Amino acid sequence: MPAAGAPQVLSSKGRQTREAIEQAARRLFAEHGFHGTTLADITSAAGKSSAVFYRYFTDKEDLLAVLAESFLHDVVTPSGLSLSLPDSPDDDAFFTSVVTGYWNIFKQNIGIMIAVAQLAATQRRFADVQNEFRRFGIEIVAASVRRAQEQGFGSRLDPAHTAAAIALLFENFTTVFGGASGIESLGIEISDEDAIKTLATVWKKTLYGEQGDQ
Repeated sequence: MPAAGAPQVLSSKGRQTREAIEQAARRLFAEHGFHGTTLADITSAAGKSSAVFYRYFTDKEDLLAVLAESFLHDVVTPSGLSLSLPDSPDDDAFFTSVVTGYWNIFKQNIGIMIAVAQLAATQRRFADVQNEFRRFGIEIVAASVRRAQEQGFGSRLDPAHTAAAIALLFENFTTVFGGASGIESLGIEISDEDAIKTLATVWKKTLYGEQGDQ
């Protein structure tokens, strides 16, 4: 069995097997959370045996760590590399496009986010990964605050504090309304379109107030 995190040279069949295990874990973590998903659940959903699982991962936490690191470095970080900033208070397209990208990426990977959040409370390595996710969002929002201030708006806003507040609001909102369970008891239904519009509006109005409203 390879050491945790050790690179593996996989055959085409091996890649397919590993991908089946990872996809099953993503779905089950989204539906039941990390603690509500057993290793047997994952292998059964993937159509694989536990012996096959251990060829690729040391345990369920190792699997989550691999998924989280891959999500962070292969999906989250590249998504912000060419990001522009709002041109003016009327630049609705900036807020809508960024929030749409954020919503779609995180909703598609909500199982990883939920599982990481559950383990972050007690395990430092997952808390560190969670904070890497958060720093990505905070840096983007902080840059948008500074841009608004260059344009003469939001002079009383502290970029770092405002960015942390908005990024954490996004995180919790997405976890609740982007997940597969737990929202029925709230009595609130929201479509993807309305969720994106709500988050984009909150972000924009925090920076520009009523400026740019049509």
